[in-house]
Amino acid sequence: MATSNTALRVADLDFFSIRNNLKDYLRSQSTFQDYDFEGSGMSVLLDLLAYNTHYNSFYLNMVANESFLDTAQLRQNILSHAKQINYIPASAHGALAKVNIVATPSGEEDNTTTTITLDKYTRLLGLDIDGVNYPFVTINANTSSKIGGSFSFSNVFIKQGEVITLQYTTTANNTQRRYEIPSQNVDTTTISVTVQESAANTYTKEYMLQEDLTLLDANSFVYFVEENENLNYSIYFGDGVLGKKPKDGNIVIITYLDTVGSVANNIAKFTFSEPVAGLFSDNVRVTSTSGSYGGTDKESVDQIRFRAPYAYTAQNRAVTTNDYESILTRDYNNIEAVSIWGGEENDPVVYGKVYMSLKTKGYYALSNLEKEQIKDDLISNRNVLTITPEIIDPEYAFIQVRGKVTYNPRLTTKDSNQLLQIVKNAVLSYNTKELNTFKSTFRKSKLQYYIENSDPSITGSDIYVYLQRQVLVTTNSTKLYEVKFNTPLKKGGHPNEKFYSYPQLTVLDSGAVSRNVFIEEIPESYTGIDRIEIVNPGMNYYGGVTITITGDGTGATATATVLNGKIINIAVTNAGINYTRALVTITGEGSEATAQAILKSKIGTLRTFYYKTNGEKVIVNDNAGSINYETGLVTINAIRPTAVVSNDFYDADILTLNAIPDEEIIPPLRNRILTIDPNLIQSIQVELVAES
Repeated sequence: MATSNTALRVADLDFFSIRNNLKDYLRSQSTFQDYDFEGSGMSVLLDLLAYNTHYNSFYLNMVANESFLDTAQLRQNILSHAKQINYIPASAHGALAKVNIVATPSGEEDNTTTTITLDKYTRLLGLDIDGVNYPFVTINANTSSKIGGSFSFSNVFIKQGEVITLQYTTTANNTQRRYEIPSQNVDTTTISVTVQESAANTYTKEYMLQEDLTLLDANSFVYFVEENENLNYSIYFGDGVLGKKPKDGNIVIITYLDTVGSVANNIAKFTFSEPVAGLFSDNVRVTSTSGSYGGTDKESVDQIRFRAPYAYTAQNRAVTTNDYESILTRDYNNIEAVSIWGGEENDPVVYGKVYMSLKTKGYYALSNLEKEQIKDDLISNRNVLTITPEIIDPEYAFIQVRGKVTYNPRLTTKDSNQLLQIVKNAVLSYNTKELNTFKSTFRKSKLQYYIENSDPSITGSDIYVYLQRQVLVTTNSTKLYEVKFNTPLKKGGHPNEKFYSYPQLTVLDSGAVSRNVFIEEIPESYTGIDRIEIVNPGMNYYGGVTITITGDGTGATATATVLNGKIINIAVTNAGINYTRALVTITGEGSEATAQAILKSKIGTLRTFYYKTNGEKVIVNDNAGSINYETGLVTINAIRPTAVVSNDFYDADILTLNAIPDEEIIPPLRNRILTIDPNLIQSIQVELVAES
């Protein structure tokens, strides 16, 4: 008989703990006090009981986990939870491309036709670099008239996918009017649903995807779409109250694109797989204005977990920043990252506006038309009436890594070139995992962690980084440029660790001779005199006035402007260098005038220069701009370059400005994206040093 149940323990659920708990429990019973529990028969029974208990506990644990969106693992269950909060996960999306088409009839083809139409769903092939061809189709009909013996179609949008058409006949047995599309690769944005009256009556009516439940009535021609328990997609219709219900005998026609998703991105070569307009195939030229972009795979379970609660909170309204982010990432599949901020957080402050910066997949820039479409969609029944959305392009700040990495050659069989490549791969891994979004923070310590843990032989690193901004220069036009690094910048000290520009700008010097100049920070220019403030203008200064600046620096000079016997302005003509204190003395025929010198401290001066063939540096303009070390604002004074010197690294008319940040952590800010360009050799320049 059992003496006590206190020996029963239920907290431990792993197999061996359960087995031991069963033995302890049985030993507490008077019947089994002297029993050998390791005997073969009892041991097997204990194993069986422990296995059954462990199996049931694991099963019940999984049942509990699958009951919540946060912990569910099976996609079917995650879809069910998302459906409860009215969230429809995004399907795969076919890659888009924009092409120009020129068809010139040959002598053997039809030369009498003067107008042709490129029908919707005309088929093309995208020739990928890996040798695989992917089907593309036109997504709209396009018409062209013959000009100069050729038919030209400009800016034709094509989408990756195979056109599939399905037909279902509605019957009394299918009371829910639900029809499965037997594919997991449907691009739901391309689904077209029409309902034909009957086999005898060919009248058709197009049904549209339901977008707003509050606008539906019994006569709304809408359909609904969802991912079903088979992970395929289902189309279903209204019940006669919310949406029109097709009648028995109606024929449902579903057309869609079956796509491969992200695999077909970055394709730039296309060819027709059928004659253009059914007539021409001999002389057809297809040129792409951009590589294919925007192809995505269906939402992963992690993406559904993250996005569904935000979509539910937003309720299809754009009020908070999270609302805007949820709507944009849900509705526009080619958007990879979003940054939203209110006008009160903008620089400068603009009330009554919300600012959005959108990073697209493939790094292409949104066209003005796309921006206007997005803004119009947000304004229509979504955002607050008095708030105007504005879309700002992302600002990329490129990080360039410099310095030394030490290693112990006794701890590796790899040579220095192999180790150097490992270090570079570690930097690029840091870039992929830690940067490249609006919310990314650069941490020098984290970068060093990636480097120092990339190989056991690497013992340390001493690195610094340059922050680079790229500026599009307007040639043959006088313009002032203001570039915001938006982080404190280090004052240049070492010749190899100061602000610089690349490539050269072609400008005219004082003798009207074209020079290819660089821009650099004047060493110690921040130790000069910034300005002179008048404390007392004095009186009776009708003759000459001399301004003398003394202190622990050298070279500072200034001139005074006099009006009606009073000094009204003192202009610094040479800021000088190495001042930590300065005294201003005013001499002349008048009296009582006093002034004080304000040191630069936070402001540096930029200059332009070039090198002669013998290596001599020649200064062209010793006051070409300024650099604010505290705010990171770089100003290039009005300049009229005739050209940006061509180079192998950057696009035409791009000038790069490079500075060392003064802090080891660079936080995210509005539309700034921190990144390391993997295609630029200057991005990673580290020296590998062997320990002795």
